[in-house]
Amino acid sequence: MVEMRQFVFPLIVLIPTFIIILFYIRQDGIRLCGELEDLEDDMYESREEVIEHIRDIRMIQKVIDTEILILIITAPNNRAFRDQLRRESYLNYPWSWTYKDNFDVRYAFVCGYTTNRTLLAEMSKEAMDEGDLLIGDFEDTYENLVYKTIWLLRYAVERYTFDYVFKVDDDTFINSQLLFDFLYKYIKPNYNDLNVGYYGGMVKKGPRPTNREGQWGVEMWEYAPDTLPSFLVGGAYILNHRAAKQLIDLNARHVMVAFRIEDAYVGALADRLGLKPRDIPKTYSKQYDRFCGDKGGRIFHRVAPSFQAKMIKNWTTLGYYCTQTKSLEQIIEDGEELLRKY
Repeated sequence: MVEMRQFVFPLIVLIPTFIIILFYIRQDGIRLCGELEDLEDDMYESREEVIEHIRDIRMIQKVIDTEILILIITAPNNRAFRDQLRRESYLNYPWSWTYKDNFDVRYAFVCGYTTNRTLLAEMSKEAMDEGDLLIGDFEDTYENLVYKTIWLLRYAVERYTFDYVFKVDDDTFINSQLLFDFLYKYIKPNYNDLNVGYYGGMVKKGPRPTNREGQWGVEMWEYAPDTLPSFLVGGAYILNHRAAKQLIDLNARHVMVAFRIEDAYVGALADRLGLKPRDIPKTYSKQYDRFCGDKGGRIFHRVAPSFQAKMIKNWTTLGYYCTQTKSLEQIIEDGEELLRKY
């Protein structure tokens, strides 16, 4: 009896405690289920807003004819970049071309949707107010950059006839005067010629080893060959209408996995088509300040939009992009002086 009493007392204490714990677990479960349902409702409503925007885009049946179509890759939260580009940049500067008096140029920004409901509402309002923001049916993530590019090119060939479509990042600067004259005076546009269909800054001439690790790594299941064909830097490249359409058609046949390194993937598709990448001289994919003394620079990647107006002013008034340029010897001398100080 004494031994049983020793067990009864702990049970009397533990059973109510256990019941209380189960009660709180149940309450937490109910609360979490409610929160998940609310989150699911929010995501559903956000997705519906995006789908409605996409339906609005798809309702546009008229095919627009233009000479140059510039489609700018942007991120949902890059509103300041977009506003600066709209306000004062290469997109709206009155360039003085030598090939002809004026070009018919159209542009739009391209991004995917976001699960941030507040930001998505702001994007939808911006799209309606500005009329130049396209929101695709994919979540805007780095991993989905390849789908953003394919969506962009498909939109271009379905909605426009053009001499050239530019795929550019929102931190890319283009000297339209030098670049347009190059495209029209020296290459000469040919709507159907694949030999002049794929232009930009060459990453490396000839095949390069396939990187399997890091941010820009490609898994074996995505792309098995040990080398990648030549391709153009993703910051800016240019396609004529036939090249863009054939790339989209080939992608739709799923001849290979759309791996996330979008510029390499486009290059791999182009290689399948026999579409050779053509290098545009004086295209710089690094920070502008390394090359800004070159007054003949046509494309610069990684330039903050807030600096683009200054680059244009410097180039048109001073003849170079930077307000101050230094020789290699001066840079070395400055570095040695800095080391002496410390």
